[in-house]
Amino acid sequence: MRATILQAITILAVVNTAAAQENRRAAADTLRRDPQQAVQPAQSAQVVYGDPINYAAVREQLARASRPTLLQRAADRLRRPLISASPSDNFDISGTAGIGYTQETGVAVAAAATALFSTGGNDSLTPPSSSTLAASVSVTGFYRFRSTGNIVFPRGRGRLTWDLDLASLPMRFWGLGYEAADSNPYTRYTHKGQRATTRYTMRVAGPFHAGISLDVRHAEAAGLDAAGERYLAAQRQPHRALSTGIGITAEVDTRDNPVRATNGIYLALLAEIRPRALGDCTSTLWHITATADWYHPLWRDAVIAADLYADLWSSATPWLFWPSVGGTSRLRGYYTGRYTDRKMVSAQVELRQRIYGPIGVCIWGGAANVCASHKLFDWSEILPNCGLGMRLALGERTSLRIDYGFGRRSNGLVINVNEAF
Repeated sequence: MRATILQAITILAVVNTAAAQENRRAAADTLRRDPQQAVQPAQSAQVVYGDPINYAAVREQLARASRPTLLQRAADRLRRPLISASPSDNFDISGTAGIGYTQETGVAVAAAATALFSTGGNDSLTPPSSSTLAASVSVTGFYRFRSTGNIVFPRGRGRLTWDLDLASLPMRFWGLGYEAADSNPYTRYTHKGQRATTRYTMRVAGPFHAGISLDVRHAEAAGLDAAGERYLAAQRQPHRALSTGIGITAEVDTRDNPVRATNGIYLALLAEIRPRALGDCTSTLWHITATADWYHPLWRDAVIAADLYADLWSSATPWLFWPSVGGTSRLRGYYTGRYTDRKMVSAQVELRQRIYGPIGVCIWGGAANVCASHKLFDWSEILPNCGLGMRLALGERTSLRIDYGFGRRSNGLVINVNEAF
């Protein structure tokens, strides 16, 4: 009897254990049951499963969402150089092409190739050297071919730079001096010029460099009409001029980036003599240029930049070498060659602000004066200038610059590369 009772108790325990396991499995499947069946478990024990995940469709949706837009692809293409080759760690070559515009040249197509190399091997103390070959042409008859270079010797102890320039530019001609530019009607001529410049500087202490320079330049006024011929004859000015200058130069450069500076200063002084025997000028000439640039960060992605510049020639200098306001760097918006004289001084301040990604804007204001002598400087003849522009970074070393400048009786659009100073 006792054995029978023990067997019955054992059978009941096994049944209870099985029932408990079945209840746990039913509870685990509750999340996968049909909602109607989940609230009425007694009616049906059928389990309904959801659709399996289509991982291929998910991957396709993610790839479509991460695909760059047309604008993003265009901006990425502009940032990349037209050609690029890097056969070694110490040599790199790249090329770019684009369109520029000024009042003088009209729409111009330009292309350039730049080579970067190092004279110090893998020495990190030697800054990179560079060489650039550029060409530009326009439908107005303008053309320009230019080769520039900067060889930095090991550890930056010395620098050898050169600038070879060949250009032809159809221009308007109002006359010489401030009064002629304000009152005379203009005629036309073609300014043809060739220039070869080389400089060698050595580091004296810290950022201070000093050295010597050689500059040979030739200029010619071609295609003058009868009015232009009579005017030059009355002013006793030649149609062409050749001159060679031998000079000394000094520089102080603490900029963090020579192309797109955000902090530091740049000071440069060039003083040269141009002997009569080394050209066709009627007397020995002298020439001085001075530059003082300052850069300082303000708030986030904002930089203020200031530029002071002076270009001074002796009184016997032929008019073809005289400085003038306007162009792509100083007093943008003025027509180059309208206000011209033996001496020019200018000042400008520019605020640069990056807006989003590679896009930035700038505003600037400035003034300049041209005169025959410092004794004839007249405050009433100050030429004001202001403007605004947009920037588009095309890479680490290049940016597209679109500026519109306003001046006295003159305004104009400038499309160029890199900052004005």
